[in-house]
Amino acid sequence: MKKPNIVLLGAGYGGMITAARLSKKVGHDANITLVNKHDYHYQTTWLHEPAAGTLSADRTRMPIDSVLDLNKINFVKDEVVEIKREEKKVILKQGELEYDYLVIGLGSEAETFGVPGVHEYAFSKWTVNGVREVKEHIEYQFAKYNNLPEKKDELLTFIVAGAGFTGIEFIGELSERVPELCQTYDIPREKVKMYVIEAAPTALPGFDPELVEYG
Repeated sequence: MKKPNIVLLGAGYGGMITAARLSKKVGHDANITLVNKHDYHYQTTWLHEPAAGTLSADRTRMPIDSVLDLNKINFVKDEVVEIKREEKKVILKQGELEYDYLVIGLGSEAETFGVPGVHEYAFSKWTVNGVREVKEHIEYQFAKYNNLPEKKDELLTFIVAGAGFTGIEFIGELSERVPELCQTYDIPREKVKMYVIEAAPTALPGFDPELVEYG
């Protein structure tokens, strides 16, 4: 009897948990393949810390082979180009895979709620490399400030679009980092301005009022 081919796309939380549970339940009775563009899984719930510079970005990463048993799971490092449902095929940049069962967990994009310009002008890629870029940009703004003939205070004005969980977590970490940056770059603390802009009447909309107040 032919073993079924189970293909999992994406090694985020969903893909990793599904792969781990399937490998325990079906073992070698199915061919399980996990596809991801990196050979590591990263903790998205930690990314606000390296973005602000309070944690190394590498601390959020874990090699896939350190979490999953690759004797039971075939790991393919590649990117998905197309899914052909009628043919039950996944087209990758460097090949293709046939499947009997397909699980899609390829991640997400930041929600802008239709606000023009957010994707174009803000840092919205919540990935390991994306938060490295945010951290470098913040430090560059501080480094540049005292080297300009005229101090431009807007260089030290930081705005977060949205007071959801990620926005509040990030601004909280940044507020912890700012005193250290001010001391390092010889900048008065009052020059730094931080704003969170939210359409709802409170921060953390949808959360328990006591948690909102604490936040």
